[in-house]
Amino acid sequence: MTDAEIERLDTLRGDGTSRPSMVRQLIRAGLPVQAATRDEALTILSSLARDGRVSAAVALERALRIETGTEGDLLDNILGEGGEKK
Repeated sequence: MTDAEIERLDTLRGDGTSRPSMVRQLIRAGLPVQAATRDEALTILSSLARDGRVSAAVALERALRIETGTEGDLLDNILGEGGEKK
């Protein structure tokens, strides 16, 4: 940030608000909130799962299970267990 931008930020933020907090507030205020479509969400989760994010992989598996109407655990279905609890 330039000195002029920092000065403007300091003018906007007032007392008790840190610079990073003010920048986040300005970004949020300037961006319209739009939820991702199902396909966009699946694409994002797929990318994160490929990068090794376990929570994304779990969320992706759940989303795909709901989409296909599969009951039980997908791994159990692949292994032929049928997702039944024993």
